[in-house]
Formats: sequence, structure tokens, C-alpha cells
Amino acid sequence: MEDLELLQRIEQHDEEALEILMDRYSKLLWVVSLSILGKNHDPQDIEEIVSDAFLRIWKAPTKYQPKRGSFKNYLILITRSLSINKLRRSQKDYQLNDPFTLENIPMAEENREFIHEMFDVINSLNDPMREICLQRYIFENTPAMISSDLSIPQKTVNNYLYRGKRMLQQAFAEQDTEFLFLLNKGADRNGKKI
Repeated sequence: MEDLELLQRIEQHDEEALEILMDRYSKLLWVVSLSILGKNHDPQDIEEIVSDAFLRIWKAPTKYQPKRGSFKNYLILITRSLSINKLRRSQKDYQLNDPFTLENIPMAEENREFIHEMFDVINSLNDPMREICLQRYIFENTPAMISSDLSIPQKTVNNYLYRGKRMLQQAFAEQDTEFLFLLNKGADRNGKKI
């Protein structure tokens, strides 16, 4: 059964549909949370975060909007947000190699619209730049991991990341609606296909 069908059933308070989603995505969300909190963190914290992510889906299944990305990505974003908030509450240091990541912008709870705009801009890019930027800036995979996953040279990945990062920074630094329109059409500021 597809995720969207399950979400429709969850809107009707179908607990079985939620259980199917939990079976489908619990391991993935566990790994996402573990990658942020680290191996030394209490496994109960990770369990709680994964449960909270599914609880959010149960309480508000209509918040997910398919046009903004896949349901899987939406669940990952919720889990990352909960995990990072947990880190902040426990006052542990968490540093990233690349300064342009979601941790450097407001969290989903604090500025949901900005997060949706970020997804919209990245989703408007053409492949492979879209996939590379999603993997790097949303899921924080390293360029080496992306290269291996997509079977393309790491130098190509780095080139796409450089161009994608510049486009994202420009889009949000200037809040340039014309630029966002061009990105939605798959072009850069000069109208060149990207």
C-alpha cells in the first residue's frame, strides 16, 4: 500500500495504517536520529524521537504536502528536527563540516515556511543537481557517499554542490522572487538550463 493511501487512512484514525508506516520507516528514522545524536546517546532517547515523529503524523497527517517532496523525506526532516532539538536541550556540541545546512537556518517548528521554500527551491533543480543537493544539504551525506550512491565521480558531485550552494544562498539571501521563478522553470539567473 502506498504512503499516501496510508495517510488517508490515518486521517480516519486507522491505527493499522500507522503501524504499517512504522514498520516501513522505523529503522530508517532510527538511523537518522542515531547519526545526529551519536552512538553514546541513550537508545531510549532515539526511540522517543522516532515515536514522536510518528505521533506527529498521527496527530496531523494533512500537514504533509506531496508537492513539497516525498513522504519519506518529510519523515526524515521531522526526525532530524526532533533529534537536533534534543541535542540542543542536552547542551551537547554538534558541528558540521559544511556551514550551509539546515542547522544554520531556523528549525521547522520555528519557521516552517522557510523550510518548505528550501525544499521547493531544491526540488525545482534538474537532476542530478536536485538529488545531489538533497543528499548533501538535507540528508547531510558526504560528497564521497553521494558519489558512491549515484555512481558519478566525486569531482562532478563537488561541482554540482558548488553551483547548487551558490544558487540556494542567492535565492535566500536576496529573497528574489524572479530568481525563484527561474529556478522553478529549471534555469539560472541568465536563463541558462540547470
